[in-house]
Parts: sequence; C-alpha cells; structure tokens
Amino acid sequence: MKNNYFSRCVLLAGLCSVIMVFAVTPVYATGGAFSPLPHAVSEGDITVTGKVVDDAGEPLIGVSIQVKGTSKGATTDVNGIYTLNIASGSTLVFSYIGMKTIQRKVTKGGKLDITMENDENMLDEVVAVGYGSMKRSDLTGSVVSINAKSIEESMASTIDQALQGRAAGLQMTQNSGVPGGGTSIQIRGVNSLNSTNEPIYVVDGVIISGETGSNTSNAMAGINPADIESIEILKDASATAIYGAQAANGVILITMKAGVTGKPRINFQASVGNQEIPKTIDMMNLRDYARHYNELYTLINASRVKDAFSHPETLGDGTNWQDEIFRNALLQNYNLSIRGGTKTVSYNLSGGYLGQDGICIGSDFERYTFRMGTEIQVTPKVRFGGTVNVSYTKQGTGMASWSIIPNALYQAPDVPVRDKNGNFSGPEEDDQQNLSNYSNPVALAALTQRNNEKGGARANLFMKINPWKWLTYRTDFTADGNIDNYQYFLPQYELGYSKNPYPTNEHSKNYGLYWGWKNVVTMEKTFKRKHKTSLMLGHEMTSRSSDYLQGKRTHGDNLLTDLDAGDAAYATNSGRASKTTYLSYFSRLFYSYDNRYQLTATVRRDGTSRFAKGNQWGTFPSVAVAWRLSEESFWRPLKDVVNNFKLRLSYGEVGNSNVSAFAYQRMGTYVQSIWGTSLQTANIANPDLTWESTRSWNAGIDLNFFNNRVEFILDAYIKKTRNLLLQQDYPGYMGTTGNGAATAQWANIGSMENKGFEFTLNTVNISNRDFQWRTNVTFSLNRNKVASMNTENAFIDKTYQNSGQTEVITRTAVGKPVSQFYGYKAIGRINSAADYLIDNGDGTSTVKIATPVLRVGEQVVNSGTDKGSLIKQIYIGDYIFEDLNNDGVIDEKDQTFLGSPLPKFTYGINNTFNYKNFDLTIFLYGSYGNKAMNYLSRRITNPNSSGNVHASVANHARLGYLDGNSDNTDVWNMYILPGSNGLCRMSVNDANDNDRISSRYVEDASFLRIQNIALGYTLPKNWLKKLKIENARIYANIKNVYTFTGYDGYDPEIGSTQAQYSYSGQSMLMYGVDTGRCPSPRIYTFGIDLTF
Repeated sequence: MKNNYFSRCVLLAGLCSVIMVFAVTPVYATGGAFSPLPHAVSEGDITVTGKVVDDAGEPLIGVSIQVKGTSKGATTDVNGIYTLNIASGSTLVFSYIGMKTIQRKVTKGGKLDITMENDENMLDEVVAVGYGSMKRSDLTGSVVSINAKSIEESMASTIDQALQGRAAGLQMTQNSGVPGGGTSIQIRGVNSLNSTNEPIYVVDGVIISGETGSNTSNAMAGINPADIESIEILKDASATAIYGAQAANGVILITMKAGVTGKPRINFQASVGNQEIPKTIDMMNLRDYARHYNELYTLINASRVKDAFSHPETLGDGTNWQDEIFRNALLQNYNLSIRGGTKTVSYNLSGGYLGQDGICIGSDFERYTFRMGTEIQVTPKVRFGGTVNVSYTKQGTGMASWSIIPNALYQAPDVPVRDKNGNFSGPEEDDQQNLSNYSNPVALAALTQRNNEKGGARANLFMKINPWKWLTYRTDFTADGNIDNYQYFLPQYELGYSKNPYPTNEHSKNYGLYWGWKNVVTMEKTFKRKHKTSLMLGHEMTSRSSDYLQGKRTHGDNLLTDLDAGDAAYATNSGRASKTTYLSYFSRLFYSYDNRYQLTATVRRDGTSRFAKGNQWGTFPSVAVAWRLSEESFWRPLKDVVNNFKLRLSYGEVGNSNVSAFAYQRMGTYVQSIWGTSLQTANIANPDLTWESTRSWNAGIDLNFFNNRVEFILDAYIKKTRNLLLQQDYPGYMGTTGNGAATAQWANIGSMENKGFEFTLNTVNISNRDFQWRTNVTFSLNRNKVASMNTENAFIDKTYQNSGQTEVITRTAVGKPVSQFYGYKAIGRINSAADYLIDNGDGTSTVKIATPVLRVGEQVVNSGTDKGSLIKQIYIGDYIFEDLNNDGVIDEKDQTFLGSPLPKFTYGINNTFNYKNFDLTIFLYGSYGNKAMNYLSRRITNPNSSGNVHASVANHARLGYLDGNSDNTDVWNMYILPGSNGLCRMSVNDANDNDRISSRYVEDASFLRIQNIALGYTLPKNWLKKLKIENARIYANIKNVYTFTGYDGYDPEIGSTQAQYSYSGQSMLMYGVDTGRCPSPRIYTFGIDLTF
C-alpha cells in the first residue's frame, strides 16, 4: 500500500511538472493543435480583413475575434492577420490575454486594423482592505482575493470550506464531517494557545467571531456562499493592523453581492446531490469474530466461551455495523436572487435553502437565508444604503458528532440491529464484562434527539457623503442579533444489557446582541500627477453581549420531551451573562510617488472592557513599503517579458483579547446544597491580565510575466507572539472541580514563533477562440515553536481517561511545536526469548531489556528469574518500548515527543479548462508531514479486546513450540508462528501494557486529495432566446473524489479534537487526535444555473 501511494505521488508530481512547463511557455498558446485557423469558414454578407498589433506596432498572434452574440469567429495568424465573413452590422469583439478588449461595429467590408493596449485590470482591480478598498497595484501588504467564481466552483455549503487550498498561507481543516460541522482555520500558523486560532470574519463591515465550534454549529454556516461577491484574506500585520485588538489570527473580509445598474437580472440556481462515505474500516465479520472470541476467552476465562460460537465456520457475516450507521444521503441547494437598479437606486434580493442529510444516521442540517439590500443616491453628493440579512439553521447531530462510530466499530457482529419481534436489540447480559460501555448505535441514533437551532438577523445602515471629489465621509450603524437554542433528549431504554434507567432532558438558550457604530473620513488627492496620497481617519465603538440559560432534568416520561416533564428533585440549571465593549480610533496613510515608490502606515488604538484599568488600552501600529521596479525607466527593455515587478516589506503589531469577559476580577455564583443556597467564588481572577500581541515581519515579491499571462507572488514572514493568553489547568484542591467549582484562571504565560514562506502561481497556459486552460497553484510552509512558557513545568499536557487511568495524549513544550503527540516509543516486538533474556546457563535467565512499571498488584523481577515465572509478565509477543533514560524501567520518564499534527507544508492545484461551451475544473489539495494519533486503532487492533476488532487482528502474534512438547513454562522453547503481522500476543493481564500511548498509534497523515471535479455546459444563446433566458449552464460535480494517503483511519484530515466532542470551542492543545469523528463525505452533485 505504501509503495502504491508513493508511485501515485510520483505520477502526480510528474503531472504537476508538466503543468508548470506549460505555465511558463506562453508562446505555446499561439500555435499547435489547439490553435484554430486564422480564417473562419462561416458564410456572411461582407468580408473583413485586417492586422492586429500591440501599442508598439508588433503583430499579435492568436488574438480572438468573435462575432458578438454568435459562435462565429477567427484568430490572427503568425503575422497578426485575420479574415472573417460576417453579416453587415455585426459587432466584432477582439480579445487577447493581457490586453483590453475592443469592440467594433462593421457595416461594410474591407480592411479593419486594430491596435490593442495593455490591460492593467489585473493589477488595478479594486480589492477590499480594512475600512475601505485599494487598487491591487497599490497594495503593500499581503492580501489574497477569492472571487465568486472560485467560491462557486468549490461547491462548498459553508464559506470556510470554500477556502481550502485556494489561498496561500491559509490552512483549513474539517473538525467533523457532520453537516454544518465546524472547521479549524489558521492563517500563517498557530498564533495562540487559547480557545481559538480562528481569524475574524468581517461581513460587509460587520465583525463576526471566527469561532466555528460555537454553541450551535459552525458560526459561518448561516451565511449563504451564493450571496458572496468576493473574499479577501488579510495575512500580514500591514494588512490586519487596522483591526488591531481582534486581528492576531488574521482577517477574512467578505463582500456580499449588491445591486447593479440596469434592468432586473434574475438568477436561479438549483442542485441535487448524493453523499456517500469514501472509505470504511475492515472489521471482522461474525465468523472471524467468533474465532477471535473463542481464542481470547479460552485463554482468560473458558467458562465464558459461547455455545453459539462452537462452530465459527457455520456462521454468516453477522451485523456489519458500519453498513448500518453509514448511508447514502441527500443534498439539495436552491438559491434565487434579483439584482437591478438605475443611476440613483439599486437593489438586491436573494433567498436560499440548503438541506443536507448526513452520511452518519441521525445527522442533518438545514439553512434558510434571506438578504435584502438597497442603495439610494439622494443627491450627487449624498448616498444612503442598507442591508438586512436573516438566517435560520437547524443542525441535528444525534450521536454522529462523537460516539456513533466507536460504538459501531466496537459492537460485536453477533448483536442484531433488531430482534425477531422487530424491536431494537442490544448486547446480551453475559457480555456485560466487555461490552457494557457500548450499545446498539442504530437504536441510540434513533432514540437520541440532539438539535442545535440558530436564528439570526443582521442589519446595516450607512450614509456616505462626498462634499468634494477628494473627501468622503461614511458612517455605519450595525446591529446583529441571534438566538441559539439547544435541545437534548435521551429516553429510558433497555437494549439487551445496555440500559438507560431514566430519561434525560436538557435545554439551553443563548441570546446574543452585537451593535457597532463607525465613522470614517477618507481624503484622496493626487498632486502634480505623481504624488498620490490617501489618508483615512476612523472611530468605532462596539458592544457584544450574551445571556445564557441552561436547564436539565431526569426521571421524566419517554413521551414528553418538555423540560418540565422531568422530576424537579433531579433538576439542575445554570446561567450566565456577559458583555464586552470596545472603543477604537484608527488611521491609515498611503503615499505613492510616480506609481513606483509606495508607503502604507496604519495605527489603531483599542480599549476594551475585558481587562482591568491600566491594561485596557493597546496600540497597534504597522508600516509597509513597496518598490515597483517595473515602472522604472531601466526596466522598459524587459517590460514585454516582466510587465510587473514589485518588492514589498512590512512590519506591524496586532493584538488578541479573546478571554472571558470578567477574567480580571473575582465573580460570585450561587450554589445549591443540603444547607441551602450559598454564594461562592465563580472564578480565579487575574487583575494583571493584559493583551496578547503578535509582531510580524513580511517580505514579498509580485511578478507578472507576458502581459499578465503568468503571475507569481512570493511572501516570507516571521511572527512572534508574546503574553500568550491561556486558561490554565489547576488541581481540584484549588476549587476547580465539584459542585460550585470556580473556573480556572486566565494568565499571560509565554511566547510563540511562526516562520514560513508561501507562494501563488497563476498561469494562462493556452488561450484561443475555442480553448482556454488556466492553472492556479498555492503553496504554504510554516514552522511553529513555543519560545517560552511561564508555567510551573514549562509544558502543558492534555490527557484522556482510559480504564480509570489518566494518560497524556499531547504535550505543548518550550522549543517544540504546539500540541505534539506524547508517549512511549515502540521499537519492536519480542519474537523469541533471546530478544529479551540472557540464559545464565544455570536454569535461570536475566532480563536484558527494560521492564514496565505495572499496575497495582503486578510485579516484574528484573534478574535471576526462573524460566517459567515470566509467563504472566513481559513475554514473547509483547512490544518493546525504548528505555530513553537507561534506568532499566519503562515508566513515565521514558515518554517522549512522537510527532506533530501540524503539516510541514500544504498546497493546492486548480486547473480550469474551457472548450467552446464546455468547462472543466479539477482541484487538488494536499498536506505533507502532518501526523495523526489514531486513537481508534488503539482499541480495534488490540488482540485483548473482546468487542469487535480489525480484521488484521486475526494474524496477531501466536506462540509455537520449538520441540513440539507444548511446554509453555519454558520460554526458550517458544517462538512466534509464521504469518504474524506485527501485532502483539493475547495475554491474561497485558502486564506489558501493550496498548499504552506510543508511536504505534502515531501515523503519517500526509495526503493528496482530488478535492473537486466539475464539468459544465453553457447552453447556446440562440437556444435560449425564445425562453427569455439570458444564460443557462448545467453541470455535474464530484467533491472529495479520492484521497492518496498512507493513513489507516477514515480520513487523514483531523482538526481540533475538542471541537469533535463539544461546542465549547476549538483548542490547538488537542489537535489531530482521531477518536472516531464522522468523516467528510464524497458528494455527487447535478445542478443548473439560470439567468433571466
């Protein structure tokens, strides 16, 4: 399998090399098999001929000449000559990559020569920046733009999914494959240790928290991607510093579609799809499981061997629990929009519906969106406008978000889904010892109700005044309200031995309100045609508040899901309210001399209520310079080859204040007990808490070749974060556990560094009248390191509970990347007595390898042991763990770092092909060097597991006898039988603790995924005229096509483990641990896009 994977990667690497060759060979586009003849074959009333040249008089080869509104056309030959037969009165459209498009109406035949000019639109397109916009050629910071077409091609149901692989420096990882599930997004690495590293999203000027593991679902799931005009990703501090205290993790600006001047344009999009699981895990069927069960219990407790398993070969396949919990699921998406307007009034209306069933039973997601916007030019100098966005989402997860997959994998195949009476079944009572923690996952999915509903409304009003051409004043007022409603109900049930003695009912509601008011004055002036200046001054005040209430009751009625139906004697409830305010002042200065030398300087002063007096204010400056060498006189001889060459350099500082609202002061909470109601401390306060700040340096190069046919953008950066914010773990004796427990203290605990580089390559490989081929490549490399940590042990451990023991899973330590896997290093297996014993020659043996510290009641003698005394201790077939400190004992001192879940680099490759009316897009995304902790494998590849196990366990280590006398008291007579696959032996008590957290479960999770293949066809306009349809496109799409990887789990893309299990946030301290999240589905979609 590994060799297969390697060969496929080599093949794809070769393909990428071919693409790169074509990308840097633009002349290929002008000839060869793909170039049409310069003369059209169509008949017409008149003949037009001519020569097409550039502004220097040089002939242009391969210029497309199209008869507007028809499929007729031609291209110029090697001398720039064309000939075309057309109808009198036709309009000819001349187009060429890197040149301005020219239209000419022709009423008589003859000669028509054309001179084409360079098109600087690629460089002068307007992109959104903080509190304004700039021409791309004026940018001095690092900004990436993603247009509506790229978003549409991604076929993503949420915004964040559309970003993966399409922007250098941005890493998006899916936390869960359930519909509406959250993602983890990092821009240029991990910047913080607190609850989130998500960027802030600014939607039409409104800041939305980037926390996609929120109380209800993905916070971005309520925004319809079909409503988006463009997305800008601000990466370096020069671009982000204008957002100051909230921009440490980067900024994603989202510009929604607005009204346009012209007649009403109605657009309708509809798509329907089918979803399936791309991969399943090879578990034992009933026959193999019966053999495994018999072998295990013959060893540990023969009285538990089942009569039904006496002849395994006569049994069938049994219950395939993966087939039962995974399904083909429906996906449907509908969007309708109307846009239009006049010179004084423009409008936009849109509505959308998304319905997505999950591939895990019991999961689904629905989204309804409505958006309305209008702008009115009241006078030539005054403009009013506003937008209203309303959304409703409902996410049902049941068990799908965390436990349904482990339940299905561990459950025995002899347990049926339903009994002979049609009722849900469960494990038998005599399986109590080994299956009591697992039940019928199909039944639990049907019985469990877990729904997250969120309704939101956001409104923005603005007034824009231009008293003079060079001065603009804009004021915006925004209000954003939402209601989160969470409901969980689990009835009383008996499923064989698995029982829930009484119903459990839980409800919670969270009311959130945001409002903001900002005022921005912009002055733009050009002096003496060479001195271009812009000064922006702004003021902003915001308030964000929430009110949370939760209640839980048990001992109710199975038929009543209302909270009041539970017994008041078993009621618990909680509630909290918080409010955070910001007051900000900011400014940005831009200066350009002769379009060659550019300077951008910003500063923002933020005050927040989240810190105590004396620490409430922070100042965040930045400065950036750029030099456009291509505008210098000495560059003119190279202009035909390199038409744009810019050097950029920037420095800046941004902040992070993402802590609890009142973390700096002691709060109280009311606690109920048998002695009545008491007031206790709710948190451990820290009055010295202050801003987390990130300083960054960025150097960049922008290159455009051959009239923008090839674009190359390279950036290198260094980011240093200090005063890291973290809510520290404290021992229970400090009052952080139990009834009325105080929340742990927030503190500034250290510093972190990120270094890396990234590039984007955009190419037009081939472009002629009938065929176009474009390629986009992104590449991101980042190195993360914790530089210092002011904690007691200079490290932070994250743990799991397993069989009553606390085990370290990840450790974040100074000098290492964040969230490294931590455990023991497995270096082999004992295959014979000689691997771990020395025969003393006197009937005794000496252990020559380190021995484990065992559980209570177990013991290992290190030397001089009798030959037979090791049978229940370390033995042939056990794993060997490295004794790192050479003390002869395997204990916690031998734990070490086992790898990082952070990739060494990520990349995306997008190819778009257009042939006449057909279009084809193929998008690849890859991640290299990232490790994953396959926690599922720990359970299902353990031969001592009596639940179902991986099919490979059938070939675990089995012992044979050298002399055939079956004397298992003499280890020198034992060896491992042929056919073993490397797994350990079965044992009575696993004294060696073979399944301890070790390198055995840390796998290479590098992957290359064919993320998307889309094929579309645009219907000819002459077919549509009678139907009054302006444009119609039909398409088919496959998403998550295939993944090349050596990872053994469902999906190598594993995000925040905390977000898989709860909706309280996403922690980078527990990342890349695969505990059985629902994988991302493969999706087949068919759709239509109509414009009237």
